[in-house]
Amino acid sequence: MPSISPETRFENLLIERAQAWPMPGPTTPTPMSRWQAASLLQKAIRRGDVARTKIAVSSLLTSDPPRLWRRLAVIAFEDVGLANLSLVGQVMVAARGKTFRRSLGGETRVALGLAADLASSPKNRAADDLFCILTEHPSTHRLAKKLNRMSERQMLNVVTGCPDLITRSYAAQQIAIDRNQPLPAAATRLLDACGVCPSVVWLTKGGSARTQTMLPLLVGLLTQHNQLRQPNPDDKFPEEVEIAGLPSWALDMFVRQGKAAIRRLMAGDSDVARYARDTFPYAGRTRLLGEAVFRVESGLLRNRLDGPMGQSLRSQMERECLGIDAGQADTLLKLGPVEIQDSHIG
Repeated sequence: MPSISPETRFENLLIERAQAWPMPGPTTPTPMSRWQAASLLQKAIRRGDVARTKIAVSSLLTSDPPRLWRRLAVIAFEDVGLANLSLVGQVMVAARGKTFRRSLGGETRVALGLAADLASSPKNRAADDLFCILTEHPSTHRLAKKLNRMSERQMLNVVTGCPDLITRSYAAQQIAIDRNQPLPAAATRLLDACGVCPSVVWLTKGGSARTQTMLPLLVGLLTQHNQLRQPNPDDKFPEEVEIAGLPSWALDMFVRQGKAAIRRLMAGDSDVARYARDTFPYAGRTRLLGEAVFRVESGLLRNRLDGPMGQSLRSQMERECLGIDAGQADTLLKLGPVEIQDSHIG
């Protein structure tokens, strides 16, 4: 009997799952920009907030459907990843095109159903934490100098044989970046060489094409490292404040209201504002505070499923990738996300 391809397997899972999704009724999207809607979508999924997830989906279906499907693909790898590869595969299948989505009940039904499933799913952000370390950790320039003197064949040997995840991931990223072939083909070749299972290779190929990021490749590499264990306790979330119909956590430093909140916080007399003014140079301190708040709040999850490697990556990302001393980062990260609420209210 011929074996079933990974694509067909994920397609069958999605068809079966879609039978349980309700037919959506008429909705009136909440007024918000497409950027606010995209931010709300991702953070509501991280928080397991199905109701707000659906609000964001309805808004993006009205204002920018292509952005919605790109965002769902990124979210699948960035926020769910290792914790539910089956669901990641279903998102990749659904993202293939409108014709297939019509066969499952249409754009609205599939988008709402998949987004709600992402919000309810176990989650893992190890791939995004790893990507941040590869691009921003102060030690990577030394690693780059060492690896960039190697031939591609030598770097491929590092990817397939080095026990250290950071080293092999950096080498894989360099091969993929300096490629003479499209990213999906380069990622597929790398994971094939590592002996990653065919289903994950298929996910990586499709995810690389859809997202045009390194996240799918890193998820593939992490399948060989990050041994998941029982679900971790939910992260502790700051108190929620509503601003113009949106939760404060949706208004980060990448939207206008979030930037204004960070400026108000820095101009105030809170502990974090005083600490930032006393510790860091004037130029860049507001951006630094915004980045610290974004790093912590964007990394908070409900229904987290992780292992020792993922926990180590998260700690490194938060404490060692802000461009400041780890002790300073600890203080800033402790104060900033709590006191940001007052700046939103102001």
